[in-house]
Amino acid sequence: MTSSNLRFILGSIALLTSIAMLAFPGQSHAQNFPAKPIKLIIPHAPGGNSDAFGRILAQKLSERIGQQVIVENKVGAGGTIAVAFTAKSAPDGYTLVVADNGTQSIAPALYGPKLPYDVFKDFTPITLAVTFPAVILIHPSVQAKTPKEFVALVKSQPGKFTFSSAGTGNGSHLALELFRSAAGGLDMVHIPYKGGAPAMQALLAGDVQMTSVSVNTSIAHIQSGKAKAIGLAATKRSAALPDVPTFIESGIPFEAENWIAILGSAGIPTQIVNRLNTEIAFALQQPDVKERLAKLGLDVVASSPAAYSQMLVTDVPKWGKAVKDSGAVAE
Repeated sequence: MTSSNLRFILGSIALLTSIAMLAFPGQSHAQNFPAKPIKLIIPHAPGGNSDAFGRILAQKLSERIGQQVIVENKVGAGGTIAVAFTAKSAPDGYTLVVADNGTQSIAPALYGPKLPYDVFKDFTPITLAVTFPAVILIHPSVQAKTPKEFVALVKSQPGKFTFSSAGTGNGSHLALELFRSAAGGLDMVHIPYKGGAPAMQALLAGDVQMTSVSVNTSIAHIQSGKAKAIGLAATKRSAALPDVPTFIESGIPFEAENWIAILGSAGIPTQIVNRLNTEIAFALQQPDVKERLAKLGLDVVASSPAAYSQMLVTDVPKWGKAVKDSGAVAE
């Protein structure tokens, strides 16, 4: 083969490669992903489950992929500002959001046409990462130890008992609305507060008789005897509260499982989605990560993108009905 023929063949290969890259630009980017830091947007303020989870994941994922995962808290409007920001980002996998049932399942009914994104169309699912159930607490002065005893007591004195929440339309409020409905329509008075901390303090002070919190928030108060847990709003017991039965076990068909998922904007190439899903699942399944998350009451799921999408189909109407029944609207 002459040198001119060899140069012709090599030139042809280079030309074909360039044409292929122009025709399928996403494929080239996907093969090199990640080539720069990834931004992980957290919709809520530091200190909550989303923030703690996001920082734990970011640390482990950075070690795994060899690129920094930068955490950025972008708070406001119940987390919808951060989620809307992510929906409008480039579909390249470099901007992800720590979404939850509040931003994806509750917000559509709460905000209605004002919601600046479509939860089914504007995102690429990466994984349903973790779940965490609500725990319903009552004040120690309430003469009931089980869900059925509490339900009977409330029904015997309609309108007397009160419950606190972190705000009208908040997940804690809606979880209690689901419970009241499942228990046969309990006649109780809702007292909303501006945040979970004051709602919890109201219970501890005896200003209200019931509230709903996450597992990690409840543990210290249960152990101190300042609050009683009457049930777990989940399909199975929590390792963090093994002695607290689920409401389903107690004969009340009620669960209000919260969740956290990792999403990107719509249109991220499948190769990048698969890479992210694999790496995030690996990070979440590490024993040290699972242990840290378990202490927060978070159960690792690390699902496929398809499994998240299937879950959302049933979760949106469930929480949507709770919003409608409560009469809550976004302020």
